[in-house]
Amino acid sequence: MLKLFKRHHEKNNIPAVPTFKQNLQACRFVDAGKQLITREDRLFELKQDGIGSKMKLVEEEEDSEARLAKDYEEWLELVMHKLENSLDIQSPDEQELLKEAVQAMLQEEEQDMRWEGFQENGRPPWRPRKCKQNHEALLEGLVKRRMEEASLNSSVEMHSFPIICKAKRLEEDLLKVVTWVSSCYPEQENVCQFYATLYHKIFSAELREVAEYTLCDKDCVLLLQLVNEDYPNILNGEKIKKVIDQTKLDPLLPEDMIAPMEQQFLTTFEREVSTCLHKILDREETAWKEGELPQLRDQVYCCDQAIDVIQCIHINVECAQKVLGNEAKAQRITCQMRNFLTDYKAFHAKVIRSRQTNTEAVLMVNLSFLIQCRDYITKKAHLFPEDVKSDCLSLLATMIENSHRHFTSNMLMELKDLYRKVGSSEWLKNSDGICEELLAKLDGHIQKFNNLDKICCQELLGGMHKEFLAEYVRKMMKRKIKLSNKEQQQMAASLLCINSERMHTYFTEAGSNMDWLKDIVPNLAGLLKLQDPDSIKLELVTLMKLYPDLSERHISAWLRLKGNLSPSDLKNIQKSVTCSQFSETQDSIQLSKSFFSIVKTK
Repeated sequence: MLKLFKRHHEKNNIPAVPTFKQNLQACRFVDAGKQLITREDRLFELKQDGIGSKMKLVEEEEDSEARLAKDYEEWLELVMHKLENSLDIQSPDEQELLKEAVQAMLQEEEQDMRWEGFQENGRPPWRPRKCKQNHEALLEGLVKRRMEEASLNSSVEMHSFPIICKAKRLEEDLLKVVTWVSSCYPEQENVCQFYATLYHKIFSAELREVAEYTLCDKDCVLLLQLVNEDYPNILNGEKIKKVIDQTKLDPLLPEDMIAPMEQQFLTTFEREVSTCLHKILDREETAWKEGELPQLRDQVYCCDQAIDVIQCIHINVECAQKVLGNEAKAQRITCQMRNFLTDYKAFHAKVIRSRQTNTEAVLMVNLSFLIQCRDYITKKAHLFPEDVKSDCLSLLATMIENSHRHFTSNMLMELKDLYRKVGSSEWLKNSDGICEELLAKLDGHIQKFNNLDKICCQELLGGMHKEFLAEYVRKMMKRKIKLSNKEQQQMAASLLCINSERMHTYFTEAGSNMDWLKDIVPNLAGLLKLQDPDSIKLELVTLMKLYPDLSERHISAWLRLKGNLSPSDLKNIQKSVTCSQFSETQDSIQLSKSFFSIVKTK
């Protein structure tokens, strides 16, 4: 009968239906599976109808339960083998074979569900086959085996810490899943999440095993970096992050394992940073004691200590952020900056008190260092705890101010004899000459700052500009002269304005950026020109708004230059402006550009 059937098909050119064996050999797992299911249904339908006891009918179906079971085993072995090789796919053809195996496996799962309502003796003995459950167990074994083999695989770069190789394998395999495997499964199976969970679970167990040992500092860093940087980077890779829900993955390590490693890491890093910073300080102090002069590069003093200190802090804090995965925890490293600056302040004070030949050059380099540190902390404030940032900036401000005071006091000392002439009768006769002498003497003093870097020089000259002008105004207020009439007062006002312009031009050309100082002396000169007491009152109100630190003493000293102002007029003017003077809050003085607070009057 079968031969006649074949000849009939060949005669009519009807293609023969592939046999089970042919489908199996061609890896058509779905079709082969359907053939097995059809035979299973036919066989057990006969048994349920009571015909199964008549062996002749069964033989006519050319089948038996034993033969069907054997074919099922052969089919299942090939399907599972193909699923087990999922991560070895390297071509679209291999991908299609995997897709075929997945569909066949899911088809079997559906057949299991069809037999769910039958008693055990009323269904095939191999049902339920649990292909999906076995498939998941198979993949779990596959992942475990690949992770165990990772450190022995010559294609993976070897490290002193084998867990690194396992992390690399994990990343490579997850990318294979996304690229080749995921499209072989229905979307609802979420195979990427399944694989990620398997790898995560095994990798986490490996890490816990390593973390249970007492780790050396190097291994501690590697482990923390894996947990907080490398592993998150793997999951956040462009391809992987789109298909994996990280919130469904447990922490790689529990907090009770992470905390001691973080403490070990931070303690080690703090010690290393502190050692590095103090080596820099020792180097600078030794060079100063031995009388070494700072090196010049392009005619500017080199400030290697600024580069070294900032790099030491910045590189280590950035490293700590990556290793710890937490900016706030990494801030602990920057606390070493406060300790270092406290020690640096003691060194800086010794340099200022010294009389060595290299003192001024060293102070100039130190000033550049202090300003660069201040600017770094200000720009990178997020790296520092608030209290550390505040303490560091306060220490730096104090040292910068001390440096400025050192240089300005030397300047004022050199100009002391010339300043005695300001505001005197000689000044009235030859203010241009006195101003010229002052600036010439000043120029000789300022030339030594030519080797400072631009920003540092600008700040220093700005401070010197202010102090120079404050001393000029203070000398004018010493009441060495009395301007008896309007003509003398107008002449003195004119001389003040001319001198002010020359001084301001000199300092701005030298590098000062204190442009707001240019109006102070002309504004004071304006008071000398006014003759009407009420006009003087109005002008003083305006000046006190511009300069909230302009005090009653300053006003009194300046107005006493006007020899024709009666004591009663002077008293009335002072009384009228007193309320305005003291209505200004301390905050407004702090926020304004302070000048008169450094003009000391008796």
